[in-house]
Amino acid sequence: MMNIAKLIKRMTLGFVMASVPLLAACAPTVINWNEEVMLHDGKIIVVKRHEELGRSGLPLAYRGSRKFWEFCYAPMGIHWKSKPDYFPEVFDIVDGKAYVRVTIGSCELCMLHGYPETSALYFVWEGAAWKKIEYKDFPPRLRVNILGNTHYDDDGTLDVRGLITVQQKEDREPNMSRLMRQRPEIVGLNDRVTYQGLNKPPIYARDACKRCKGIHGQTDSTSEVFIPITSKDCN
Repeated sequence: MMNIAKLIKRMTLGFVMASVPLLAACAPTVINWNEEVMLHDGKIIVVKRHEELGRSGLPLAYRGSRKFWEFCYAPMGIHWKSKPDYFPEVFDIVDGKAYVRVTIGSCELCMLHGYPETSALYFVWEGAAWKKIEYKDFPPRLRVNILGNTHYDDDGTLDVRGLITVQQKEDREPNMSRLMRQRPEIVGLNDRVTYQGLNKPPIYARDACKRCKGIHGQTDSTSEVFIPITSKDCN
């Protein structure tokens, strides 16, 4: 005869597992919002953003991984849509040209892109398309201004929605905002430093690809950053 403790344990597990599909079904997988973006000169523009998440494949997880990064800026006809590994942390406009910076951190991406010196990729909007450029051709001191913390693994209660202001973005990502205020030289995710303690050298995010050079591996991925855009996206 099964003892009471085992019976309660089985009943509890059964209830939890049965609840997972209900929780996941209630969590939205499509998020749309407008976002204020502060440019290098203090001007604030509004971009339109669209995000899709996969369905949860894990017990007690509401939603799966992000499918892509996407934003639009209608006044200049600009549209960005990249694979989930390529977060457009900076979007700025300098002398009438739009630029984006993407910090990369994995050895796979470093290898695919030829181990860039700053562990980042740089783009300019030209001829209705994004063109990859060298670090030296990217305007200096452009700071992180695109929101990365857009959702949590919950039922959608804390998802971004409506118009997200610059202040609301700082509230969602206080660590990066505080760091950039305290240290003006910090402008991007590749400027972050991890301190390991006494008698150990700090780890600089900018050197990520340099550290990866000695690590050899194989991958089926390609160096393609972007995902094809359809007319229905970012509406």
